[in-house]
Amino acid sequence: MKKYIFIIVALLLTGCTSDRPKPNIKKITQTKIDIDKNDSKEMKSLKTALSQYTKATMDKDIKTLISFVYPKAFTVVPKEKMIEMLRKTFNAKNAPSIKDVKHTNIEPIQKYDKGFYSTVTSLITTVIKSPRPNDKKFEKYMLATLQKQLALRGTVTLDSEKHLFSIEHTNKTIALNEDGSWKFIGFKQAKQYIEKGIFPKMLIDKIK
Repeated sequence: MKKYIFIIVALLLTGCTSDRPKPNIKKITQTKIDIDKNDSKEMKSLKTALSQYTKATMDKDIKTLISFVYPKAFTVVPKEKMIEMLRKTFNAKNAPSIKDVKHTNIEPIQKYDKGFYSTVTSLITTVIKSPRPNDKKFEKYMLATLQKQLALRGTVTLDSEKHLFSIEHTNKTIALNEDGSWKFIGFKQAKQYIEKGIFPKMLIDKIK
């Protein structure tokens, strides 16, 4: 029981931040991102790529999703292995499923020595089917455990009739354009890659 909940929490904490999104910018739906006529060429291309990346994530379209991964990440986890990991995750029984993604903030695009970068803050709603729908005691225990583990990162609710756990949490993603196309990497993942010399520390310092 505890092992199952630990795995779920680990999945949800990947890429999450402890800061809640600020509601000062209009939320953007997961499949259509509004492109303002005054947007720069770079911002328009970023929003288009972000829309495609988000849709691929929600549709569990591994091929498209992988095409948006920051290429240098494959020096740590080979592309073939990452594809297999995603396939197992998406096909796992009772695995968390992303129900909704709202991008609450897209930072202005900045230049750096290798190209352009920006950060995207998103509000993500993830749904988990109860592994024991006929066990109310277990569901209450699982709810309390998830609420405790995710207290600083999101909110957890339980639909006892549908036996669904709903987790709303924030996520910070770094967008980079080094070769004419936008790629994405989670903020926490990027910080871990600094030690391996894969991700430039100067960007993390600027983004903090």
